[in-house]
Amino acid sequence: MAVERPATLADVARVAQVATSTASRALQESPRISESTKSRVRAAARGLGYRPNRVAQSLRMQTASLVGIVVPDIGAPFFSRVVKGAQHVLEQNGIAVLVMNTEREPDRESAAVQTLLEHRVAGILVATTGGATEEPEVPTVYFDNIVRNRGVGNVTRANGAGMRLLVEHLQEHGHQRVGYIGGPPLLTSGIERFDGYRDAVRELGLVARDDYAQFGEKTWSARSGAEAMARLLALEVPPTAVVTSGESFAFGALSACRGAGQEVPRDLALVSFDDPPFGDLLDPSLTALRPNEEEMGRLAASLLLHALQATAAPQPAEVRLPVELVVRRSCGCQ
Repeated sequence: MAVERPATLADVARVAQVATSTASRALQESPRISESTKSRVRAAARGLGYRPNRVAQSLRMQTASLVGIVVPDIGAPFFSRVVKGAQHVLEQNGIAVLVMNTEREPDRESAAVQTLLEHRVAGILVATTGGATEEPEVPTVYFDNIVRNRGVGNVTRANGAGMRLLVEHLQEHGHQRVGYIGGPPLLTSGIERFDGYRDAVRELGLVARDDYAQFGEKTWSARSGAEAMARLLALEVPPTAVVTSGESFAFGALSACRGAGQEVPRDLALVSFDDPPFGDLLDPSLTALRPNEEEMGRLAASLLLHALQATAAPQPAEVRLPVELVVRRSCGCQ
């Protein structure tokens, strides 16, 4: 005998013909939602027999105990440090953390969110890779990549400004041919970093060539970085400096240079958007932008706590963390 699943907030939103976030705010009596929309959503909820997630509401009574975190790759230093920062804030507030790893697979991301909802989490922090098709029915904060018009907040980095800082640093040291290795420009982190590189090259009057920008796979892996660097080195007139949009790409780029007999920084300058925890131990040590990943986690967790404790739906917030240039040997400055 088949057992009918309980109605979800997404079901209510579909019947009421509104966004999931609108349905959530309507049921919370948000003053930003019109009375006619509230009535339609309430009617849909009654008709479906929808029962809201009481765990999320319980935090207002200081009894919530579990929050979910969804990351693309828990083994990546960046994401593990973000989780550490978020976990610190949540545990200080008596909340345990359940971490789901998606391996950057969209289907696994959607499944991870559903699993967390089945565990009745009070809220979710998500570093999306574009897999979530519906907004979760609990307060959600997105980090790293921005998801606009969803959730209660976004926390990311100054992607465009940071990339410009790297290109300007290379230009100040005489480089006119600056290449780029990045992830596919599909989500906001990849889009904003590539746009920052492209705009800086044009505005600074550097050599602008389409083939100076090479893109790796969705995994942002060292292998992708090595393959992209090999393509740059194979050009008839290769760049004299390369900026990578992530630390894994930088590792692969260094490996490809060694394989091609190119010495960094003697033959090619290399800088990275991300600064790995052991960037000063690489040979050569890596010039990079140092984002405070733990601070990203702390801010994301704080936004989520604020939303859970609010008596009305909060105005979604977008926070951008500044980045700091750390100069080491790979750019040729030391």
